[in-house]
Amino acid sequence: MFVVFLSPKKKYAFLLVIVLIAGALFFRDSYTGYFKRQAYGVKPGVVIGEKGLEGLTREEVEAAVTAAFGSWRIKPVDAQFDPQFDIVIPELWGYEIDIPETVAKVMSAAKNEQVDPVLKPLRPEITMQDYPGAFIEKGNPRKKKVALMINVAWGTEHILPMLEIFAAGDAQATFFVVGKWAQKNKDLLQEINNRGHLIANHGFSDAVVFTEISVEEMENSLREVNEIVQTATGQVPCYFTPHKGAYNELVLETVARQDMRMLMWSIDTVDWMKPGLQKMKERVLGNLHPGAIILAHPTADTVDLFAEIVPIINSKGFKLVTMAELLNPDEPPAVIK
Repeated sequence: MFVVFLSPKKKYAFLLVIVLIAGALFFRDSYTGYFKRQAYGVKPGVVIGEKGLEGLTREEVEAAVTAAFGSWRIKPVDAQFDPQFDIVIPELWGYEIDIPETVAKVMSAAKNEQVDPVLKPLRPEITMQDYPGAFIEKGNPRKKKVALMINVAWGTEHILPMLEIFAAGDAQATFFVVGKWAQKNKDLLQEINNRGHLIANHGFSDAVVFTEISVEEMENSLREVNEIVQTATGQVPCYFTPHKGAYNELVLETVARQDMRMLMWSIDTVDWMKPGLQKMKERVLGNLHPGAIILAHPTADTVDLFAEIVPIINSKGFKLVTMAELLNPDEPPAVIK
């Protein structure tokens, strides 16, 4: 109403002042927002997936991450127990995106950084620890990994050639050693350990079958081997495999009471029978499967076998790993889409 009584000249001047004030307020808010984004927003060039997040506020980043990954989920897989044979197949963890941690990672990312979402594990309801007295003969079939079980009770000349083959093929193995052999070959134990392979327990003597001895004798055998290995390498074996694959409920219970897990195998090279390189190769490659445990021994033919099959196994997309890695339930995806 006040403007009505002003002269035209003063009216225009008044309106100009109003426009200038409004413009100043607008630009102030715009520049304030801009500088806030520069100071507190995502740095230039930061990307998650294929989405650029430069300049976004924390609230905007949270909305973008939730929209992109909020429904992403891998379900956990329960361990599977077969009561008829006392066999358990290990579980696998599931995963979902940890939104708050991912947002924090984005906000602290350096300029031009490619940010990967942060995973939160989802634990299965049933695990292999629910069945400590069950044995394992293969890993979870959803893991495209296999493990070599090399039982060592005699001989030394084939160990180093095996280690060279594994080094060339980026492969790892688990050596199940007999205590008497380990006592005499601590240098080889240390070399196996130094190259990143796992050492496990095969009883103190290969002349003794666990199903034919007392609980006390079994316990002493397991402890002696573990002490030898630990003294020589620092490793404390947590896996055991019996001679001749002989076991019963008492053997399983005794092994479990030592906080160890008994392992068997799903593929046998039968190298000790000397069937020839071609037949061993057919046995392994013809039965290869995700989670396989491949039984072998340190023989000349086995060295030749490994030289041929390690590259082939790699070419099929499998990775040769230790027993610990094969049975580890923490297997996050390499790529999140």
